[in-house]
Amino acid sequence: MNPENREQAILECLKSNYGLVGTLTRLSGENLNYLISGERGPSHVVKIVDDDMPPEVVEMENEALNYAVSAGFSYRLPKIMKNSRGNIETGIIERINSPHRLRVIDLIEGEELHKSSDISRKMLKNVGKMIAELCLVMQGFDHPAAHRSHRWNLVDAGRHRDKISLETDAAKRALLEWGFDAWAQVRVQFDHLPWTFIHGDLNPENILVKSDRIIGVVDFGDSCMNPAVCDLAISITYFMMNTEKPLEAAGVVVAGYEQIRPLQEVERAVLLPLVCGRLATSVAISLSRRLIDPNNPNWFGSEASARRLLSQLRDMGLEKTIPE
Repeated sequence: MNPENREQAILECLKSNYGLVGTLTRLSGENLNYLISGERGPSHVVKIVDDDMPPEVVEMENEALNYAVSAGFSYRLPKIMKNSRGNIETGIIERINSPHRLRVIDLIEGEELHKSSDISRKMLKNVGKMIAELCLVMQGFDHPAAHRSHRWNLVDAGRHRDKISLETDAAKRALLEWGFDAWAQVRVQFDHLPWTFIHGDLNPENILVKSDRIIGVVDFGDSCMNPAVCDLAISITYFMMNTEKPLEAAGVVVAGYEQIRPLQEVERAVLLPLVCGRLATSVAISLSRRLIDPNNPNWFGSEASARRLLSQLRDMGLEKTIPE
């Protein structure tokens, strides 16, 4: 279905099931998300998922958000708007080629952190504090669907190792081998780490800010049970990209984190190998996606940066540590 027909189907669904009328704007990113704007401006985010997404995962995400709010998390979180029948999702099966479901989420006003031209040390430290607070408030949460895996799950990064063969350049293959090897060396430690429910993708696109403060966190689509340190590792991966001093940037985020939740020695030891695993996973997924749609504007934005940082870390050696 072409985008115009798809958007018309979504608008009809929004009007009949939510009483929402307006125009749709496709949001950036790999997922099918829209912003709906009415007479008073943008009001809600519309998330479209295909029917392969188990309903219990959506239920888990909603319960996790409610849990975080009730536990006193200091930052705004997405709030799902129920449809006219009191459900958190609406099917649009008959209007789109394959079965899809739709969710409507209240808009959190704020700017995505990745749009900031210069991210200050204060902001990096605040990111660390936010990640640690989320870790603490979610410690008591559990749900059967939280024990799932998915393609971005950091504890399962090794599932992507077979994609290295898609890389035609021998030097680039060797770099990916090194990245997955670094991750594999600490895999045996996972059972010895404290686990909790994590966000799973705390990159700068999912952190909302106003001025120099964080106001909200969005997109819990990759959330699951993981070693608690994985949220920190995933987040610092993005702040280490495109900087001349990646370890220094990571150190500032970690310092903020440890003001709220001090790391165990074993957690600190696995941080950089986990970063390597995230980077190798990102590049490997890009390689496989290029076979599907090499011109997709949302799939390859961080690939070059991921390769560059992975190369920097290999050149530095993992005996280097994140400064305290």
